[in-house]
Amino acid sequence: MQRAVEHPANYMEGTVLRDDLTRIIETQARPLRDAVRGWAADGGIEQVYLVGCGGSLATFRPVQLLLEQHGRTPTTTLTGWEFVNRAPARLGPTAVVILASHSGTTEEILVGLALAKARGARTIGFSLAGSELATGVDVAATYVSIAANLSKLLLGYLVAVELLEADGEAGIAHELREALTGVPDLVHRTKEATRQFGWELAKRYRGERLFYVLGTGPLEGLAYQFAICNLLEMHWVHASALNAAEFPHGPLEIVDEGVPMIVLLGTDASRFVAERARDFAVRNGADVISIDMAELPGFHPLLAPFGAHLPLQWFNWYLGVEKDRPISTRRYMGVQPYAANPSA
Repeated sequence: MQRAVEHPANYMEGTVLRDDLTRIIETQARPLRDAVRGWAADGGIEQVYLVGCGGSLATFRPVQLLLEQHGRTPTTTLTGWEFVNRAPARLGPTAVVILASHSGTTEEILVGLALAKARGARTIGFSLAGSELATGVDVAATYVSIAANLSKLLLGYLVAVELLEADGEAGIAHELREALTGVPDLVHRTKEATRQFGWELAKRYRGERLFYVLGTGPLEGLAYQFAICNLLEMHWVHASALNAAEFPHGPLEIVDEGVPMIVLLGTDASRFVAERARDFAVRNGADVISIDMAELPGFHPLLAPFGAHLPLQWFNWYLGVEKDRPISTRRYMGVQPYAANPSA
């Protein structure tokens, strides 16, 4: 008799998401507010760096968009080694460096932290409590949750509203701060409403070996996250994340009959860009899967990643169920050394 495959805990079940996100707001919003206000009063903040890898990098994308769109402080998002190797000239005592790593042990994030501290920058870390990153930064914004990317996403927005406030943009800061308080309940309701949709996708596409994922604006980072952290990392299928704004400048040539294309559509000013890409793909025979925030009401347009994450995560989870392979299974990550000579 074949033993049933044991799947890991699923944060989409029960009230896990609502409880974990609520706890983050209740415990982390105030310390982050105090830190940003203190730094703004003590020398000011002239540069922000957002540093993360994989899913952490993806969750920083909408935060950068928000700060660029509504703030005045230059903001740059970089993956870990890019931050270290570039060693930006503006990295100094008036810079704030926000580093994210779920485990708090990612090599290049810790090297990046050392660089930031050597330059005298202020540092914030997003990670599990008690991690090496958490103990090394000026301000540790921690969580106890298996919903890693949503946790870091929420922490990023909590810092962003305080940076906007420090920039004198009190109106949008207040608007988003109020919207964020409603996110845990809204996420809970939306994940309940999208379970069947995600399961149907998984049943339909369990045998597919290639996907293109398109997003832009606040959803560009989520498209990247789903392609690399879910489809590539967890399901070992070929996938590419494309910015819908770049789609007509070359990638449209790959559109073909039946090619699966996941298109994320927001409700902000970038929506028409994603709509054009979707409509072109449909007209030319692609198999288009739309994740449309217009069908997931209640989310502020700038908070779209919280909503669109939910049907995608059900899809991700149920793909593992349909394939009878837990999504935590890896062939290489944590199984064999990445570097042939780790000491080099």
